[in-house]
Formats: sequence, C-alpha cells, structure tokens
Amino acid sequence: MSHEVDELFDAEMLQQAKTLSAFMSVNSERLPEAGVIIESIGAHNYEDKLSYRIENTEELLLMQTEGAPDASAFEFIPGFSVKRVKDELWHAFGLENATGQRILMLQEDGFRSELRMDLTVDTVIPILLILPFMLWLGWWTINRNFSSFNRLAGELRRKRADDYTNFVEDNDREEVALVKRSLNHYINRIEQTFLREKRFSADAAHELRTPLASLKAQIQSRLGSATSEQQNELQPLLDSTERLVKLVESLLQLSKAELPPEQLKQVNVASVLRQVLADQYVAAESKGLSYHAQLPTVFQQTSDESYLYLLFANALDNAIKYAVPGSHIGIEVTENQIFVCNRVAADHVIDIDRITERFYRGKQLDVEGSGLGLSIVRNLAEQLGVQINFRHIDDEFCFIVTFDTDQ
Repeated sequence: MSHEVDELFDAEMLQQAKTLSAFMSVNSERLPEAGVIIESIGAHNYEDKLSYRIENTEELLLMQTEGAPDASAFEFIPGFSVKRVKDELWHAFGLENATGQRILMLQEDGFRSELRMDLTVDTVIPILLILPFMLWLGWWTINRNFSSFNRLAGELRRKRADDYTNFVEDNDREEVALVKRSLNHYINRIEQTFLREKRFSADAAHELRTPLASLKAQIQSRLGSATSEQQNELQPLLDSTERLVKLVESLLQLSKAELPPEQLKQVNVASVLRQVLADQYVAAESKGLSYHAQLPTVFQQTSDESYLYLLFANALDNAIKYAVPGSHIGIEVTENQIFVCNRVAADHVIDIDRITERFYRGKQLDVEGSGLGLSIVRNLAEQLGVQINFRHIDDEFCFIVTFDTDQ
C-alpha cells in the first residue's frame, strides 16, 4: 500500500509541475525577476507540507513557497528524487521547461505517512472485524460438506478386521455414495480372497490328516519288528511324519482361530490355565522345566473357553520349546493381565515385530516347530477382543495377555 500511495502523489507532483510549466511559458513576461516568497496563509494543516520552488538555469531563485527547502539544502534534480532535510524526508520532482525555468515540486513524507496510515486502518479494520465470521463460515461449510465423510471414517474405524459387511447407502451425497460403493467392492474382493485362502488351508489340512495318521501308524508298526539297521532308517521318517502331523494340526487350529467364537460367556480363566499347565506338564518335565505359577482360585472374564485354551496352550508350548533347559516358567495373574515368562539363551535373537507372522521362526531353526503357534495366538486374541504383547529383556521373554477392564 505504501508503494501505491507514493505512486499517486508522484503522479500528482508531475501534473502540478507540468501545469506550472505551461502557465510560466504563456506568461513569461509577467514573471517576477527574482526572490519572490509566497507566504503561508494558514488555511490548512498540510499547507507547509506541500511546496514548490522556481529558479532559472543559473540557480537564481525566482519564486518559492514559504518553508520550502532552499537550493543549498535541496538542489534541483531533474525527475523524481528523495532527500532528508533537517530530519524531514522530502519527495521532489524537477522539471526544466523550454524557456529556461526550473520547477521543483516538493512534498514532505509526513503528509504521505499520515495518508498511508489512514488507508491502512480503513482497509485492515473491516477485514479484522469480518475475519472471525468468515473463518467460522468457512469452518461450518467444510464441516457440513464433510460430515458424511466423517461418519464414514468413524464406521471404518469401528469395523472389526473380520467384518466384511457392506456399508449401507442411506441418503448420502453423491461423493460419499461413490466412495461407499468402491469400498464395498473392495471389501467383497478381500472377503472372497480370504475365504479362498482359508478354505484351501482347512481343506488341505483335513485331506492330509487321515493319510498322515495312517502313515504314522504303519511306520510305528514296522518299528516294533524292525532290525536295528531298519530302525535307524525308520526313526527319522517317523520324526518327519510327526512334524507333518503337528503342522496339519496347527493349520487346523489356525483356520479355527480366523473365525469368531459362537458366543462369549463368563469363563474362569484361572481354571483354563490350570488345565493347560496340567496338559503340558509332561512336555515341560522332559526338558527339566518347572512351573512357578501364581494363580487365583477365580479369575472371571467374558470369553470363550475353547479359544482361551488354544491361546494359552500355544503360548505355553512356545515357552517350553524356547526355554533354557532346567529353568522355570513363570505364570502370574494380576488385576487384568496374565504373564507367561521363560528364560531364553543369551544369544537368542527375537524380532518382536515379526514374532506373530506365519511360519516365522527367526534364527532358531534347530527348535522343533512350524512357526504357527504365535500366529494362532494373535488370531485367537483378535477374535476374543483381548490384547497381547511380548517383552524381551536380557534373558527373559514374556507373553502378556491384557483383558478389557470394562467387561
């Protein structure tokens, strides 16, 4: 705005100089010979802030207004110029006409500054007054137009990972309806892909279950009557068959874990844990492991008993497999959490971020297993609505189940 004000007054000085030049050319014989001072009459506050000076080419003063800087303080310069005189900033425009008169138009910057301030106040204050209303109006308009998207975003956040129901189009705006149709199409594709994968895993496991059981029985039968050399050949075959049988059982458990339980009810989790500990006792004792269990008599939670049993059975099986032989496995129940902790070897590498991936076993390939146990645990936890975490500090690894305290 300062630049525009200066441009306006510079143009005004130019026009005034041209007018004076034309007047002097027409009335050159009437001009005073030298030194005429036009006195101020005090009719306006800005009278002394606007001045002019007329001189000839020999710098002889012909006429000037009272208070205008003289030639010693502000020399004639053709065109526009700015100079400070006695702490006052003056803008000037110099014009020399054909008859040899030099016209210097002068304006004090204070005059321009006042106008700049007035224009700024007159422009900015209305903007500042109306700005809050405009911001509120913009906020209200945006929220009104995007309220449908906000509701859709809320529905997406609340949707369970295993919920493939379509979004209902209910008097939605055209943009939201288009997004919902696209999401429904995408959800249907995901559901079909997931169902095909799940069906394949379950079918393959079921188809393999019977022939593997038959193969295992035949090998065990032949081991009983085999020679020592034949036993050495058959035993590795039996071990491999047993690993396949366990893998098939894990795949069947995984298929079950990907389906929600039929109905949740009050379950004594402490009782389920005691049953799991009893069923896994032989496996733990074979490695010289002992239980350090602190279980209450009753620990009620809304859950599914069979799903909880599978969850803790797989978690405890993992602890037994990777625990240091001769150590102990700690089981502790707090207000809403259950801890299953075991010691691991000092060089045991655990990638917490990948530990629940299917078939992930890290660098512990010498440990018997399929790498599906904790993947099953994760899926079961999702179906039951409980949170699982893993902690590895020094030589201790802990599996932590957290129940919802709002149940």
